[in-house]
Amino acid sequence: MADFDSGSRKYYHAPLMSGPAAVHRIEDPFAFARAAGLHSGQVALAAMPRLQDRLAGDTGTVAFVVRGKVDQRQRPLLELEITGNPSLRCGRCLGPLDFALQLQSRVLLVEHGAVMQEDDDPESPEWIEAGPDLDVLELVEDEILLSLPLSVRHDEGKCSDGDGPGWTGERDNPFAKLATLLNPK
Repeated sequence: MADFDSGSRKYYHAPLMSGPAAVHRIEDPFAFARAAGLHSGQVALAAMPRLQDRLAGDTGTVAFVVRGKVDQRQRPLLELEITGNPSLRCGRCLGPLDFALQLQSRVLLVEHGAVMQEDDDPESPEWIEAGPDLDVLELVEDEILLSLPLSVRHDEGKCSDGDGPGWTGERDNPFAKLATLLNPK
């Protein structure tokens, strides 16, 4: 019986990624930013696992564009544009609610382990620790999660919170029966 760590191989390494996920990686994000690189694509909502509990369905795609830039202080940053129409779950009726996603954000790149100075400027971009390989799809998913409102609801009167048979669209007052108990006739 051969052990995993025996013979000429000391460690097991999974094969490198191939296919669509490998395409959405930036090998050197700092060089990408300094060279004003451009990376764009689409990702299926089903491919974003952390977003699933907010969605009413996982069909559809989100388009994104990532541009590399350098700010006035010569720091590398990425500008993201994300658009799509995910179907979120209404906080009132739990039904599907179309949400127009049009997001623009800026992310400052920082080396792993670097100490960031506190910046009191509200216009200062968010920052992330970036290594030699940046997963663009993970960054896009992070930005979408940060941009979604805490609670989304249909407009007043548009919820399907009583869509069972015989529902007339009017709610019974839960205290109406109590009133009849207090005033017996």
